This record gives sequence, C-alpha cells and structure tokens, in this order.
Amino acid sequence: MIDLNLFKSVENRDTALQRLDGRVKTVFFLIGIIVSAVVTHWFLAAVLWGSAIILFSLLRLPWRLLVQRLVIPFGIAWLVFLSVLFTNGTHPAWIVLHKPFVLTVYSEGLGLGLLMLLRIMAAVTMACVLSFSTPMVEILETFRLLKLPGTIVDIAEMMFRYVFIIDETAHNMRNAQLCRTTRRLSWMEQIRNTGNVAAHVISKSLDRSIKIYNAMLSRGYTEKSQVPVYFTAPIPFSDLCVGSVLTAIPLIILVLNHFV
Repeated sequence: MIDLNLFKSVENRDTALQRLDGRVKTVFFLIGIIVSAVVTHWFLAAVLWGSAIILFSLLRLPWRLLVQRLVIPFGIAWLVFLSVLFTNGTHPAWIVLHKPFVLTVYSEGLGLGLLMLLRIMAAVTMACVLSFSTPMVEILETFRLLKLPGTIVDIAEMMFRYVFIIDETAHNMRNAQLCRTTRRLSWMEQIRNTGNVAAHVISKSLDRSIKIYNAMLSRGYTEKSQVPVYFTAPIPFSDLCVGSVLTAIPLIILVLNHFV
C-alpha cells in the first residue's frame, strides 16, 4: 500500500524550478504529459522521460522520494508491457517456453510494449516533478484559469484536503484492530476485518462530507459562488520566457514524432 504522506507536502528548497511561477510550471508539465501520451516512437517517449528525470535532479531532492512514487506506476507499466509482449503481433522474435505450452515474444509486441511502458513512466514522472515543485493550490488554481469546470476543481481540492484525514482514520482503526488481536488471524478473517474497516471509513467519510456541505451552505455557498482570485500578480516576464523555452521542448518532440 502506498503511503499517502508522500503526497502531502512540497519540500521547500530554493531552486530555480521551485521559484518558477506555478502557472508556468503547471502548463508546461500538462503539455508534457499530453505529448507523452500521444507520441508513437519509443525513443521520443524515452527522451521525455529522461527530461523529466533531469528536471527532478534540479530540485536537489532525495532520489528515494521519486522512486517511492514511481514503484506502483512502474509495476502497472511492467504488467502492461508483459501483456502486450506476448499477445500482440504476428512475427515471432523468440520463443520463451516450449513446454507445457508455447510462450512466444512478438516483434510488434516488443515495440508496442516498450512504447507504452515509456509513455506511462514519462507522464507519471512529469506529474511527480510538478507535485514536488508546486503547491497543490497553485496547480488547482491554474486549472481554474484554464477554464476547467469549477465543480471538478472544487471536488479535486476537497479530495486532496480530506483524503489524508480519511487515510489516517483508516490506519488508526487498523492499528487498534491489530492491538486487540491476541492470535494470528486466518486469511479470511483478515479480509473480513479489512472489509469492516473500509465500510466504517466510507460511512465516516459520508457523514463528514454531509457536515462539510452543510457548513458551506450555512456560509452562503452555492454552485454559482465566485471563488476569490488566488493569483493577483501577473506572470513575471523572466518566468514567461523560461516557460516558453521549456514548453518548446515537448512541442518540438511532438513535431518530430509527426515527421520521423
């Protein structure tokens, strides 16, 4: 299970990337994520992934933070790679097994699987670097400036705010349950206990959401309520120039993808 505390805060370091305006970073990484998802050549996806890793190195953060966030996405990407490797294509590259069944690696599957793996890792790494270098409130407010539906942004903001409380509640309940256990539980008992904890957490979350919504209504909140402006100053010209140069990189890769 992934530790949600990894996503809870941004470590404050005085680096050039962290000093860059949050609106510029959010737009740049968003374009990078989109380009990572649409490139059709594995080496271009590898360039995007390498670029994201280089940007992370500029933050001067411990590498274990990035590795911890990439463990689960890499597992999913590796599973996708293996599933495509053995099932997609018509030209066998080599045969892994002969008995008790034939397991064949296809050339087309190898290329497509590698492309999908690099796509996933490049996009997730860029999202991680954005979250490491930019407070979540700046990311969400930039989405609001990009005219994303306000309801979606509000829901995302509340999810980010309260998911850690729910996670902490679940851990506390699980630890209390383990402290009251005097014997080793069977596999079925562990599943039942986990289900009980999950059901109780969902029930508590629903109660909390109702109380929060009622509190918002009592303060005059409606679906048409205007959110106070977060960004009051224009983007600095120097940050705008740096952002333009950075944004040109994924766009150039997108053009190369069309002509290569």
